Amino acid sequence: MTEFDTTSMNRRGLLGAAGLGLLPGIAGFLPETGFAADFEDSPDLKDPWMLDPQKTFHNFLRSMGDLSGRISPQWWRGAYLAIYEDRHPELLFRLEGCEMKRIVDLGGGEYQFQYRIFTLFKDPITNEVLSGKLWRNPITGEELTIQPNISGAQRVVFHDERGVVERDENSGFEAVIHLLWTAQGDYAMHNGYKDRPEGRPIPMKEFATGFLSRAAAADFAAPRLETRFNSTFVAPFQSWMQMPADAGIAVWHASGHKARDVESLPPEYLEQLHHYRPEMKEWIGEDGKA
Repeated sequence: MTEFDTTSMNRRGLLGAAGLGLLPGIAGFLPETGFAADFEDSPDLKDPWMLDPQKTFHNFLRSMGDLSGRISPQWWRGAYLAIYEDRHPELLFRLEGCEMKRIVDLGGGEYQFQYRIFTLFKDPITNEVLSGKLWRNPITGEELTIQPNISGAQRVVFHDERGVVERDENSGFEAVIHLLWTAQGDYAMHNGYKDRPEGRPIPMKEFATGFLSRAAAADFAAPRLETRFNSTFVAPFQSWMQMPADAGIAVWHASGHKARDVESLPPEYLEQLHHYRPEMKEWIGEDGKA
């Protein structure tokens, strides 16, 4: 069984921030902040295309995936934190995951995003993959078997007067993606969050920033843009953890980049992926090769 000391942070500051929908390192993503109010329309921080909603939407699509239809693996590493009601926050796991995405042009300005997600939980000290190993719940003391996070979705993305909108094909829920585009040095950046309606399934809140080549972003010939990103999700705990309903919330933090192909991902990760999600080989097909 895996047991370890968790890394604690200041509870009052982090829990208070979580209650406001903010977390360390993501407050600057929100358009309501002074950064956006003071500089959103500043020509010193904008390239001309950033003032054109259709061009920013096009670059959003190119940064998120590949308009040629090839799969874009967004590979990342990060941390899984527990924010409790009555005790210090804890770093429960390191994370290693990939959000594989295929974009299909549906016509009429709509695009289908096909998501396939697989995330490994790892020991925060040794970085060992913990799939199938025992873990002691820090609240209940119960011994549980660790399971990787497996999920997927298909969503329709389009642009209207609200901005970029993502609609889930199954539930019909819509999320408005609020993006702030800026330029700095050699980089173009988009900071944003998803404004989800009440009652929408998890994640409850999502924040992210992406870094692109400024020169590449201004050239609209290529079907994809190479991207580095940081993202944070605020959501309920994983079901396999069997946390009490009032235990608190989980925070996922990720940093990564958009890989060129699936085959370039780490061998250990691919071994786990094909073990737990054998159907992925058919879905990936030739798109997974360089």
